[in-house]
Amino acid sequence: MKKIVYLFLSMFLVTFYGCNKKDVDPVHYFYSIALIFENQSGDNLVTGIPYSEKEQRIPYSEYKRTAWAENGLELLIAELKTIKDENGEDAILLDGMTWEHVSPIITQKLVCPYIFGDSNEHILVSYWEELPDYKHKCTGFTLDDKEYPISKDDMTGIYEVKIVLD
Repeated sequence: MKKIVYLFLSMFLVTFYGCNKKDVDPVHYFYSIALIFENQSGDNLVTGIPYSEKEQRIPYSEYKRTAWAENGLELLIAELKTIKDENGEDAILLDGMTWEHVSPIITQKLVCPYIFGDSNEHILVSYWEELPDYKHKCTGFTLDDKEYPISKDDMTGIYEVKIVLD
């Protein structure tokens, strides 16, 4: 009888005190950046890009994209979407996610003739810093090795980058 009591007591302790919440529910870190592309005349290049309302994304036929985190692991990414930024400008939303750690560097390769006017592969790199309480922030952004300033929409928490193409 003592063995049964000890067994149930042990199961109770392990069930309620032996599990760390982090072990059960891993932390997810989301990386969201809205890119506003303009030409030298100030025209928004995202406006008018083909978009599937049914699927809520830019069709795969319009772009090719790969992404990975600093450690070389493939980043879980969502399809490219268009959104309106806080000023009502059309932007392309780059989304990604990692588990349990903040990747300090996220690299993405994007081919999109509609935006860039060519079929070349363009390299987008975002830099991230881990903060206390499972938070993180974007600290830098480059497109083809050229730096661009970053702002953050306080309402949505999405970082924004305006890119003026030559």
